[in-house]
Amino acid sequence: MSVRRIGAGIFAFLVTAVLVVTIVLGVMYARADAVEKSRASALEAAKLYSQKMYAWTPENISDNINFMMAHLTGPAKEQYERNILGERIAEQVKEQKVVSTITDQGAGVVENTRDTAKVLLFINQSASRADSEDIQVTPSRIVYTMERRSDTWIINDAQIIDDETLKDLVDGDGDGDQPQVSIPASVPPTGEPAPTEPAPEPVPTG
Repeated sequence: MSVRRIGAGIFAFLVTAVLVVTIVLGVMYARADAVEKSRASALEAAKLYSQKMYAWTPENISDNINFMMAHLTGPAKEQYERNILGERIAEQVKEQKVVSTITDQGAGVVENTRDTAKVLLFINQSASRADSEDIQVTPSRIVYTMERRSDTWIINDAQIIDDETLKDLVDGDGDGDQPQVSIPASVPPTGEPAPTEPAPEPVPTG
């Protein structure tokens, strides 16, 4: 075998190896890029959904409910139907002229793939009624578990978490037994404040 033929064989091998490496790196980069874009879109969707799910006015409550019903599935949808439709929340919001606003305190994606995501959100919900000057503020830490269907993120589970379950979630040790979120927080109560017990009479010392 001539030196020229050996050299041509080595050159062909090197070219093939370079092409294979280029293709592999290209595929890896495309996958990583897709996951990163998925992370960004899941976070954006989760922030929007928290506003639709928890921010109300008498004018937008019906539209928000219809929007969320189209973006929920599984346990999250069952819970939403039970707590919102079953409790006739829209009627209460309109009758009591409830206004609820959401303040985003921070959010991040805990884990994700191209088509699934788990997003942690810190929010404050402030709710008031037209006949009261009191404002009920409810801080919450929420986890949305979502899946993507035709480029649309759908919530299939929503949970509220405490300090211990937050630590487990961040450490990756969560067992999935966190209590489900009350979706959304209840309408501010209209009842009278609970009566206070009278102070005890002093005991004679002499």
